[in-house]
Amino acid sequence: MVMVHPAANGILGVAFCAGLTGCADFYQQHRDFQEGWRTGEIIEIGHESEIQRGGRTDCRKTASADELALQRFAILVDHSTGQRHAHVVMLDAATSVSLGDTVSTNVVRCGTPIRVLSHARAPSG
Repeated sequence: MVMVHPAANGILGVAFCAGLTGCADFYQQHRDFQEGWRTGEIIEIGHESEIQRGGRTDCRKTASADELALQRFAILVDHSTGQRHAHVVMLDAATSVSLGDTVSTNVVRCGTPIRVLSHARAPSG
């Protein structure tokens, strides 16, 4: 029988729990991604007709006539898969976003509030 020092046993226990937490975080991130949650950079903002390019998902396609007329939209560029994918998302009137901001939202459920994670840095002059 091998005797393990109690401190080593505690370290192994903490490492094991951390490993499980890492797996749980990975699976949660995977599930969030599958459900449409993306984090990316805002590269364009405007009304429906002002944004010329489309995206992998495009909330303008499912928006009502009133939403198209009244809401602003933004292009969110997501790099989470290692490739650059654009998504056209609808902006809530209460959310203040600027070009270059890093945001998180659900690109499949149009109208999901956008959470600003960090604001773009002002250009240094």
